[in-house]
Amino acid sequence: MIFRGLLVSLFLFLSACSVQEFPNDPKIDVVAGAKDRVAIAAEYLQKGENERAQIHLKKALELDPKSAEAHNLMAILLDRESDLKAADKHYRKAISLQENFSKAHHNYGIFLFRQERYKDAAVNFEKAAGDIGYTLRAQSFEGLGRTALKLGDTERAERAFQRALRIDSSMAGANLEMADINFQRQNMPAAQAYYKRYLKLTPDQSQTARSLWLGIRIERQLGDHNALASYELALQRLYPGSPEHKAYQATLKSGR
Repeated sequence: MIFRGLLVSLFLFLSACSVQEFPNDPKIDVVAGAKDRVAIAAEYLQKGENERAQIHLKKALELDPKSAEAHNLMAILLDRESDLKAADKHYRKAISLQENFSKAHHNYGIFLFRQERYKDAAVNFEKAAGDIGYTLRAQSFEGLGRTALKLGDTERAERAFQRALRIDSSMAGANLEMADINFQRQNMPAAQAYYKRYLKLTPDQSQTARSLWLGIRIERQLGDHNALASYELALQRLYPGSPEHKAYQATLKSGR
């Protein structure tokens, strides 16, 4: 699944706090009060308690309608609830309130990618990736790379994946994409090197039909027969009937 696991880190910007309801205080600082509500809403979202999260986000926006953090988190919640039009509105509002809000650009990029709005997604990933202080910068570059592939710009994708790996070499997905790019170019030693890095970072049970089929095609050309047999067995056992397995079977019948 694209961007699997990335949303887990969307809440890192929030300070830890215990979930608790607090009374309305007419003397409360509205900006500080809104931040507290956002922090509590984030904890509820992490627990899957969307309704409680929404209550606090609505209150946060009543206290401070210009809270970019509240709009960003509301967008995440509404996306979960499949209210895509409203989620889009809150993402755009968050960014309009805070132009260099890298977290919102990154999250919006993921949202837009899933909506197949690739040009807009690329713009937002690029803005987040350009922030050297952003903690998810590597993931933003990876998102930019995947988006560039969807737009047919392999060179831009390669640059983005390379940037991602320079920041964090342990990104399995970026290594797999680089293996595929080099395979398509018939640069087999590089394809194999990236693929082996991908394997070191990926548990066997997490291999996908796509990754196994790529491994098969690489090793057919480079001749590691043990690795080839392992990938073939895994593809047949884990993904029978998949498009990749059908493609594999077709090559057996044709002798290729």
